[in-house]
Amino acid sequence: MKEEIFLKISKASFYFLAFLLPLFFLPYTPDVFEFQKQTLLFVLLLTTLFGWVASVLTSYKLEINKSFVNIPVILLVLFTSLSTLFSVFRYGSFWGLPLSVASSLFTLFLFSAIFFIVANLFNRKELPFLLLTLFSSGFLVALVFILHLFEIFIIPFDFAKFSSFNTIGTVNSLALYLAFLLVLMVPLFFSVKRLLKITFGIFGITFLLSLFLINFRSAWIVFLAGVVVLLTFGTVRQVSLKNGQNDVKEAPGQAVRINRTGFVALLMAFLIIGLFFTFFRFSFPGVPAFPLEVLPSHKASFEVLTKMPPSSLFLGSGPGTFFYNWAKQKPLQINETIFWGFRFPQPSSEVIERAVGTGILGLLAFFFLLIVCLKTIFRELLDPALENVNDGPDKFLFWGVFAAFFSLTVSFFLYPANISSQFLLWLLVGFSSLLGKEKRQSLDLQKSSLRAMAVSFITVLVLISGVGLAIWHGQRYFAETRYLKGVRAFEKGEVEQSSDYLLRAVNLNPKVDLYWRDLAQVLLFRLQDLLTRKDLTQEELSSRGQVLIADAVNSSTQATQADPRNVANWNIRGFVYRSMIGLLGGAEDWAISSYQRARELESGNPYIWTEIGRVYLLKSDLLERQSKETERLDSLRLAQESFEKAIELKHDYAPAHFLVAMRHIRQGQLAQAIEQLENTKLVVPFDSGLAFQLGLIYYNNGQLQEAKAELERAVLIDQNYSNARYFLGLIADRQGNRQEAILQFEKIQALNPDNEEVRRIVANLKAQRPALEGIVPGEPPIEERPEEQLE
Repeated sequence: MKEEIFLKISKASFYFLAFLLPLFFLPYTPDVFEFQKQTLLFVLLLTTLFGWVASVLTSYKLEINKSFVNIPVILLVLFTSLSTLFSVFRYGSFWGLPLSVASSLFTLFLFSAIFFIVANLFNRKELPFLLLTLFSSGFLVALVFILHLFEIFIIPFDFAKFSSFNTIGTVNSLALYLAFLLVLMVPLFFSVKRLLKITFGIFGITFLLSLFLINFRSAWIVFLAGVVVLLTFGTVRQVSLKNGQNDVKEAPGQAVRINRTGFVALLMAFLIIGLFFTFFRFSFPGVPAFPLEVLPSHKASFEVLTKMPPSSLFLGSGPGTFFYNWAKQKPLQINETIFWGFRFPQPSSEVIERAVGTGILGLLAFFFLLIVCLKTIFRELLDPALENVNDGPDKFLFWGVFAAFFSLTVSFFLYPANISSQFLLWLLVGFSSLLGKEKRQSLDLQKSSLRAMAVSFITVLVLISGVGLAIWHGQRYFAETRYLKGVRAFEKGEVEQSSDYLLRAVNLNPKVDLYWRDLAQVLLFRLQDLLTRKDLTQEELSSRGQVLIADAVNSSTQATQADPRNVANWNIRGFVYRSMIGLLGGAEDWAISSYQRARELESGNPYIWTEIGRVYLLKSDLLERQSKETERLDSLRLAQESFEKAIELKHDYAPAHFLVAMRHIRQGQLAQAIEQLENTKLVVPFDSGLAFQLGLIYYNNGQLQEAKAELERAVLIDQNYSNARYFLGLIADRQGNRQEAILQFEKIQALNPDNEEVRRIVANLKAQRPALEGIVPGEPPIEERPEEQLE
């Protein structure tokens, strides 16, 4: 009796998982989908396993499915584990975050548990209800998407209030997921009774409508692959019947007769629809445009794969590590596109993802798993026992599972998989072990003390491992919630509170480089705020500043230690040191060494070369103050070489062109600086910062008309550009146009009401005095940040 209760709890947990996983998300972590689904997967699988183990211990009986499918599953887990062991970022490859959650070893453990549970806990008769659970969940997923698409926002969270929101992830991944379900459901539609037929019909129409609205070509190709398989089965069956091979038996208890002609006709209609939408691209009137999903091309992804070092040939660089390989091996042609600075976390397809992450051995194990499952199901389809049963639920179940599995296999060559699509894959892997010839072995634990001891040992091991992983995963989860709170506090301008939350995150989980990296930047903002405070004595400023400097440097160092292969960590470490030049002795040399390490990891990025040159320029300023002329000229030469390399990598990279002009200025070559900036203006005509700097150089060179033209261009691009208005006001004052000068400074005053210097300038102008009378001229009094920089 007790064992039945535990067994029911175990199966109920699994049914709940199958229904809830595609729908599940929570807003408490930065990754509201994949990480949350991984957490749900872990919790409910743990409940399922505990219930099953309890039923085994109370019944003293254990049944094991000795299907051949076990072999490729074990091999895949083995090779992925080895790949994780030698990964470039072992922590990320095991857990997922901050890398790809779906590709992680921990997620693979969970998916292999799904296979193990389906293969051993369920039987073939229970599969239809499991599929019904899956279809019902898919219907709700599609319904949420359609409602949000037409701005009926039933999910209350702010991040869900946009037209492309769905609970799977991207709209393209949603289209693929629904295509799989539709292929799986079509044959079952013809094998169920009236009520279920109506239900499946509603589900199918909803799935198909979603495919129409998204209109993703790869989803149509995947759908077509499944339809062609089903159509092949259907037409072969029709031919056999026409040839008189209708000597079939009615399955015992079978009450459903199949309309074979209707089945083939529907598939033909699907084939025509799929071909039409595959080859003709158009959008439906009134349907909002979806945001662009950014993935590298198949060609670029394959190029990265072929450039990997020989040491990664067999085991890859670790699950989920495409990001590192893209940074190091990306095609240089990408620098000519708008995605030049984007580091793609995933390639264009799941096959390339696995080849990069787990190498030849992991990829072959994955292919072996797919082939074994397809062969297992197909072999059963050819079984005379099944062939001699009239077209009923069993045969159509086999057809649906095989077609859906084939569609999934095709999709792996076209698109990267997420947790939802992989969950469906591993369910079908479990189905294949049930639909194949089962070799179940029943173990009586009461008759064998050795077996009982072994099972007890394994049970204790599972319990301890489960509890340990639950505690560890709980820490990771709460660290993610603290990190998100820190990010939100920073966005609100609550810098000190943000650093407190981020500090809690790193205390909970110091292995995540992202936490340390962002903490370093927030501490840097706190330092900048501290240096502007007027209510502190010099001693207080110095003592507090030293603490923040030490903490920021330590945080950036911790980030590079947590993940030394991540170029972003070295970039931020270099940025932290660059920001401290003049505050921390030797900061310029540490900044250069950090950026040089970043350059080793991403040599094709013009940003890194430009930053190295920028630091050399700043170093030359320090050397000039120290009267070290030879070293200063050497720094200027190294800066120029870095800028030239950046321009070689990306000819239209404006920051490098601009800094070349700044180098000319440091050498007293104003004419060359102006020429350089004029050439840069042709490359980026709508850069307000460039227009301001060119105007400033003209101003300092006494060319007031040229300066005015450039500064007016800067204001035309950005109406709130206070620095540009500042110098426009000074030019107007020098040209005797007091009213124009007053107008410019009053606009600055409106934008910066607390600025004392601007207030005094306005007072001077209204009193008919020169604008800067009694004011020491210098750099612009208001420092601005570009729009993309956090404030």
